[in-house]
Amino acid sequence: MTKTKQPFLALSKICLNNWHYIDQKILSFNDGINFFTGHSGSGKSTVIDAMQIVLYANTDGRGFFNKAAADDSDRNLIEYLRGMVAVGEKDEVTYLRNKNFSTTIVLEFTQTESDEKECLGVVFDVDTARNDTSRLFFWHKGGILENAYRTEEHAMTISELRKYMQKNFKKEDFYFGTSNERFRKQMYDIYLGGLDMEKFPRLFKRAIPFKMNIKLEDFVKEYICMEQDIHIEDMQESVMQYGRMRQRIEDTLKEAKSLEEIKESFVKFKTKKEEQDYCQYRMNKLDVLKLKTDIHLLQQKIEDGEKDLKTQEENETVLEKKLEKLAKEYDALVAQIAGSGYDQIATRKKDVQELLGQLNHSVQRWEQTSKDLKKWCDLDITPNQAIWDIEKFEQGDITEDDLNRLKHTLDILRKETEEERQDNASALRTLKKQEKSISDELKELKKGNKAYPKEVLDARYELQMKLSEKCGDFVKVNVLADLLDMKDERWHKAVEGYLGSNKLTLIVEPKYVKDAMEIYRDMDQKKYWRISIADTQKIDKQDMKVEENALSEEVLAEQSYVKKLIESLIGRVIKCETIDELRNCRTGITPDGMLYKNFQLKRLDPKQYTRNSYIGDNSLRHRIKELEKEKDKIFDKKIH
Repeated sequence: MTKTKQPFLALSKICLNNWHYIDQKILSFNDGINFFTGHSGSGKSTVIDAMQIVLYANTDGRGFFNKAAADDSDRNLIEYLRGMVAVGEKDEVTYLRNKNFSTTIVLEFTQTESDEKECLGVVFDVDTARNDTSRLFFWHKGGILENAYRTEEHAMTISELRKYMQKNFKKEDFYFGTSNERFRKQMYDIYLGGLDMEKFPRLFKRAIPFKMNIKLEDFVKEYICMEQDIHIEDMQESVMQYGRMRQRIEDTLKEAKSLEEIKESFVKFKTKKEEQDYCQYRMNKLDVLKLKTDIHLLQQKIEDGEKDLKTQEENETVLEKKLEKLAKEYDALVAQIAGSGYDQIATRKKDVQELLGQLNHSVQRWEQTSKDLKKWCDLDITPNQAIWDIEKFEQGDITEDDLNRLKHTLDILRKETEEERQDNASALRTLKKQEKSISDELKELKKGNKAYPKEVLDARYELQMKLSEKCGDFVKVNVLADLLDMKDERWHKAVEGYLGSNKLTLIVEPKYVKDAMEIYRDMDQKKYWRISIADTQKIDKQDMKVEENALSEEVLAEQSYVKKLIESLIGRVIKCETIDELRNCRTGITPDGMLYKNFQLKRLDPKQYTRNSYIGDNSLRHRIKELEKEKDKIFDKKIH
């Protein structure tokens, strides 16, 4: 609640249970002025009438029910309690509550200054069969109950409310009674702070209809002042003067309060200033005492220093005398030593020390030499005689002849070892070259590039460039092996081996053959004498005769002229499995590379189907595997 200059009890909440058509409702009011608004019949008068029952402590209702809406209403208490309503076109009357029930009306008031709450209310028990009611007015401290004066099933009856209050409130914190007059008297005199029992109801009843139908002077005489001979103008002037005087008093009080605060602040300041001055005095005094103490300590140190200085001077004199005495004794001792031959002994001692140093160095060299010679004993190439001589050297029993023999043997071993080292270095260089060559080839193979001989690649490139330039368009030059693939990998070795260098033949489309041959004729003959170009134009027109079960059946080619070229090369080579089959044909070959030709049986060159294998995609994989094996072998050789 907002605190004002003059505290008062403000209506803060209303709790209604079973009042007219309201079954259960708690209304909360704002600070200041509150308005009930709504269309006719929305319940404004219903709430006002509930308030009047409690504030008048009057359960009759005659003379004030529904006055907020109309002066001629004849609504009574039982109709409010049972909830009488009109229904239908003929406004037939019916009740909302037809079984026994209880009604609760509670007003909550809040003290604006202390925010303390108290409640005034009434509870009705209604017998619907007889339209009879019982009532109980009550008051208690605190706000509206959390249960809103209800049990779990219904609004509290008179009996239930009595028991609840007796159980949950102190005796002095509640009151209940059935007497209207007694409750009204206590309410006006005690609970509401001393209201006039006659004027308050009349004033409230006049305010309810919102009709100011009485003159101001009569209103003041009737409800405010007891005197009948009053003058409104004088009262208004007095009120205005009172207001001005009150404002001056309030301003003066504010000034007095400000002056009092200034006085208190000055007193506090003065006290703090005195405390500060006293503290400063004590601090200054402490500083003086500290300085005096420091001066005393310094004086004491000066005195002690002077005493120490005097003592040191005395000690210095004594030491000078001792030093002079020792100098004389030293001179006498030197003279005595000079006459005793001490210098000769010192010279001989120096010579002996030098000799010991040389011997020690010789021993170290001997031990290092023994250690180095010991390494020769671990080598397989060292002869037994040399090992025996080394053992004698370690034991120190070696003769000069033995030493010379050992030296000669070691010289021979060094030469042999050096020659072997050079041979190994040469072999290692060779292996590294082979390894690099294999690595380079593997790199190209893994990129999908076949490792054709350099002259083949150069010839293809040069021919392709010149042919394209001559024809005015790009003309591709292929290696025969790139245009072939295997039908059955089982015969791969036989095809590769038999074709040999023929698989490196350069191939161009038939329409470019003549130009290609003319260009080839002008190319470097020393460099490209191994290179050949197939006459695809002429061979494409030939009708090749191919033997049954010929090796050419195992070779695939997309271009007809390439297929015919293969048929011309291996179309009469018969595939065989056994020696007898080989001998029964003019030219035959087995999958493992055995060739029978011109009445001779021989093996194909392994390089042609291993290192120089170019036909088909599998040739790349086979070649990569072989190269990796060779690389592993080279690695093993390098290690050993």
